[in-house]
Amino acid sequence: MAAFTYATMLIVTLIMAGAMAIAWASFGRPRHALSWSIAYALYGLELVLMATISSVAEPGRSVLWSLALLAILIAAALLAVGARQRAGLPDWRRRFAAMIGVMFGATLLVRLIPAALPFTSLASSLFTLVMLQIVIAAIRPRGRRPDAAEWALIGTLAAFSLYEIAFIAVRLASCLHPENAGLRAAYTNIYLIGLVPVFVANGIAGVLLLASDLAVRLRAQASHDPLTGILNRRGFHEAALRAVANGRRQRQAIAVAIADIDHFKAINDRFGHTMGDRTLHYICTRLSSGLRVEDLVGRVGGEEFALLLVNSTAEQAAQAMERIRIEVAAGFAEDGAPVPVTISFGVASVLIGTGNAETAMAEAFDEADRALYRSKLGGRNRTTLAALA
Repeated sequence: MAAFTYATMLIVTLIMAGAMAIAWASFGRPRHALSWSIAYALYGLELVLMATISSVAEPGRSVLWSLALLAILIAAALLAVGARQRAGLPDWRRRFAAMIGVMFGATLLVRLIPAALPFTSLASSLFTLVMLQIVIAAIRPRGRRPDAAEWALIGTLAAFSLYEIAFIAVRLASCLHPENAGLRAAYTNIYLIGLVPVFVANGIAGVLLLASDLAVRLRAQASHDPLTGILNRRGFHEAALRAVANGRRQRQAIAVAIADIDHFKAINDRFGHTMGDRTLHYICTRLSSGLRVEDLVGRVGGEEFALLLVNSTAEQAAQAMERIRIEVAAGFAEDGAPVPVTISFGVASVLIGTGNAETAMAEAFDEADRALYRSKLGGRNRTTLAALA
């Protein structure tokens, strides 16, 4: 039974290590995928060492056991490192290295005490349990609810944690009562029967999370402007359509605006396209910072932007655009040389009482576009309401 479990676990760990490595190579080389791949490879190495320990002479056991312990401690830490890398949290590799050193050194010292020798097998399980909690905390996103893949991994990690707790409890009891054959049998059964399912479940959930992350990134790339990072025309249209449909259901006022950078071609011609790109970034920063979280902004043309303000009248939206216009007109400096830049706006209301959301939004943006044209005719660097166009 033990040999079958070791063989099965080795196959599982190698498959998972390979899957994570392929994901790392194919999904844009995310650092956490590589960390998890190395972790599973180390788990496989630990299995090989543990299987070897049972078949070699006594003098070699201590060295092999120490290597196996080190492999599993590093593997558990790499799981936590990868989870924190994925979440964009501060790098704790030095902390983990210090924890591994303390745990490894303390375990080797304890092994010198004959009476404490049976308890040293608890070290890796205790360390793994701590690392699992760090992984769960890192996988759980901040500011939003977990998606399906995140919930799946959190669930399998929680099951892994419960397994480790049960394993530690039974192992501790068997160490305290070595004469109890029932506890020894329970310890063996938990190890042989429970380890494979939790490993497989966590490995599959990890691969699914990588695939889900890739899908999210591809959707973001499809809906966002690569230069400025804000929504592109397609992404803005889809998000705005949802916002208008929701606003109609909620009977909320919705306003839209079209913005255009004044004389942007002259900026490119005079200062170069690099400065033009920086100007676009500057404008996007001002537009985004001048809106609320629930509002939308997108780049729908070379120097043209669309905005949608929920629960806002056209007059309120015009006031917000005017504040942004004044901030933009202050310009910005690059290498000590100010770049003169202004922006013009056209603002309109979305009529939520008639027609469907698509039609209402299209009509509103047509009105805002005509208002923007009036702003251009009026000398630029101004905000015009469609009602006054």
